[in-house]
Amino acid sequence: MSRTRQRATPQGANAAMFSAFEQAAGAAKLGTAAGKSAVDKRYRPLIDSKDAKTRFTGSVDMDATFSPTEPDAHRWDFGLGVQVPGQPECAIWVEPHSAASTGEVKTMLAKLDWLQAKLQQPAFAQLQALTQACARQGITPFHWLATAHVALRPGSREARLLAQRGLHLPRSKVVI
Repeated sequence: MSRTRQRATPQGANAAMFSAFEQAAGAAKLGTAAGKSAVDKRYRPLIDSKDAKTRFTGSVDMDATFSPTEPDAHRWDFGLGVQVPGQPECAIWVEPHSAASTGEVKTMLAKLDWLQAKLQQPAFAQLQALTQACARQGITPFHWLATAHVALRPGSREARLLAQRGLHLPRSKVVI
């Protein structure tokens, strides 16, 4: 059973019922879920905010959406709408993945390439704008959530490769 619901792109007065993230996901023909509920249950508690007033406005499961049509692609897993108090809504992207060896960096960069290619497509323009809004607010838009021990070290060649692409070293918890 899918954790997301397909929502039509809102029009007119009904648009107020949808967050900017849900509207953007609808424009991209992605099913949305309330808050963090599209995120696999075991990872939800590992995605949090510094401020109790920060809201997660919606989420999408990119992996589940695209696995039937792109089974061999290195797909990114989750996107989430975020509303920090006093700031415009924005979008972050979280990929739970092993960080047990330096070889995982190549896989993560392939997943990031896949996601960024999606965000360049016209249907994803609103999601791209929300992603850029996070960056303008000083919120890192792309996060590697470590699913186990982290073998990568600060200052390493792999850490530099990740930083060049806008990814921090993998972390056991994503805090916005």
